[in-house]
Amino acid sequence: MKFLKFLTLGLLLLTQTYCSHSGQVLVRQLSHLEKGNCPPALSKLSTSSGTALAVDKGEPRTSAILPPAETQTLKPLNPGEFASFSKRPSIRISTYNVLNLKEMVGRYEPDLTTGKRTKTQAEKPKSQEAIDGVSNAIKEINPDIIFLQEIEGTDSLGAFAEKELGKKWRPLIIKGNDSRGIHIGALVKNTMPLFFEYHSHQNEPFSNPHHPELSRVFSRDFPVLIAKSPNDGSILFLMAGVHGKSKRTENNQDPESREIRTAQAEKMIEIIQDYQTQYPNVPFMILGDFNAEVSSEPEYQTLRDFNLKDVFELMPNPIPSGDPKRITHTYHPKDSSRKTAQLDSILVAPPFHNIVQKAQVFRYKNPDGTVKPIPNTYEERQRNPSDHFPIWAELDLQTILKRN
Repeated sequence: MKFLKFLTLGLLLLTQTYCSHSGQVLVRQLSHLEKGNCPPALSKLSTSSGTALAVDKGEPRTSAILPPAETQTLKPLNPGEFASFSKRPSIRISTYNVLNLKEMVGRYEPDLTTGKRTKTQAEKPKSQEAIDGVSNAIKEINPDIIFLQEIEGTDSLGAFAEKELGKKWRPLIIKGNDSRGIHIGALVKNTMPLFFEYHSHQNEPFSNPHHPELSRVFSRDFPVLIAKSPNDGSILFLMAGVHGKSKRTENNQDPESREIRTAQAEKMIEIIQDYQTQYPNVPFMILGDFNAEVSSEPEYQTLRDFNLKDVFELMPNPIPSGDPKRITHTYHPKDSSRKTAQLDSILVAPPFHNIVQKAQVFRYKNPDGTVKPIPNTYEERQRNPSDHFPIWAELDLQTILKRN
């Protein structure tokens, strides 16, 4: 009888871990074994407490994410240096919307009835001054890992890293969904003695009657970067890159495209939950241009409910939302005054809110090294290498490693 009980329990645990639906990524089950089929998911992961993953016995979580659409890997150049790396107090991460690296991709205008775009302005080269401005910002920030948005094509990031950054960083980039050909990519510093996997999630579906022309939820992608120890392959941390749908209205039924960004936020949470299920007790960060303020706008309520926190709120001396020090973008409408916002963020998922040591918005410099003021006019903004300012944060590496 005892043997039968152990056998039944073993079958139940095996089913909980390995059942899948329609070939999609595995979803853990907490229900009884149903004959002939995997049981429906009767639980979901909740982090509303901000301390640890817990089981929510409310509504069942029936959704699942697709497997990665494509995966890239990056082997460490110096795996033997992991021992010395593991003694470092911190690592620096960053995000930067570069407004294209070497070539502006042109301008597109949507038909507000159909949502389809028409090209209204041709491509043109980016000035060398602007290219130098982007590379100088990255060099000055000196990140171990940086996520970049608005990279034209997939070859330009490698060429940029080689020519403009002196081959000190290596690229990871997968072609995404953007019709203009701008993508999300990452640069990893050569001195990072870790294995990296880069997962694309561009195929996640989208169905909305206001956007019949769209079949995928992410305007670009939501790539996840997995960092592994070169010693035993253990997962050290995960980072996702984001470039949310812009506030450009694509059709009259969805002003400012808020429905699209809402769906994107919901899918981000599903993807995070899946990775946290696969790799429990591993720090997870999201870096990028959200194209709306995560701290306040309604489409990102899902992220706030999940207790994702901005690094500016988590640093030892927090900077409150709305503080000018957090401005990452300026907008200059023709018929009204300048608008400022923090469109770019680095978010940390619980229970690792304690790993943030420092964070800052990078400001561009004049030729004499003095800091430029935040642009007051469109003409002033045009003289910057990008319409966005990068953000960087330092994370407590010792706390990250100790959980292993």
